[in-house]
Amino acid sequence: MADTRFTAVKQTKTYLEIVDQVVNLIRERSIVPGERLPAERKLSGELGTGRQCLREALSALEVMKLVEVKPGKGAFVRPDALLNLNGQPSAIFSEEDSPFELLEARRIVEPKATALAAKKITPGEITELEELVQAMKANRDSGFYSPEPGRKFHLIIAKASRNVVLYQFLCWVMERMGRSLWNSLKGKSLEVPGRFEKYHDQHITLLQALKNRDPKRAERTMLKHLSEIEKDLMDI
Repeated sequence: MADTRFTAVKQTKTYLEIVDQVVNLIRERSIVPGERLPAERKLSGELGTGRQCLREALSALEVMKLVEVKPGKGAFVRPDALLNLNGQPSAIFSEEDSPFELLEARRIVEPKATALAAKKITPGEITELEELVQAMKANRDSGFYSPEPGRKFHLIIAKASRNVVLYQFLCWVMERMGRSLWNSLKGKSLEVPGRFEKYHDQHITLLQALKNRDPKRAERTMLKHLSEIEKDLMDI
């Protein structure tokens, strides 16, 4: 049976309309604190959107402290949601980009930049990458995760492509990925046991391909790495 409280969405930033709907339903008391939202598959159908947009919307609602997503149980309206209703989502997230669109852009561009880097990277850049791999693991072991070493790792590879346009594009993308919506999604994904270790192993494999001046392997490894991140964001 259809849940008539939700309507199909139309905005370019689809996830924002979903967020607006949930905010209004909470404000109108049509959804009450503690209530579980419909299951993802059902809610996607009611809204007429894909699961990626819904995942982004739920992440935004978590950033706003209106919803809590409990792995394996679903999304619940927080008990203090009414107290946290500040402003309209379209204003709060107007400068945010879709995390999945950013990843899509990276999947198109970054593997090719990595193949170029495998031909042109310097010994000094290899050393920088080795140090960043160690820094990523040290951060994780200390219990304090920082995304900065990972971002620097990818940007050094882009710079090593010796293509200024590719490098500047990826700098822009990384800057957009430093915002709240992406950080919320990626942070929650890294809470899943084994994910950090998987990405760490992929970074090591990528570094080895660059050391060996192997463009094809470097390109394949980067594509696999980005594809795995995207897949994992859907499985939180």
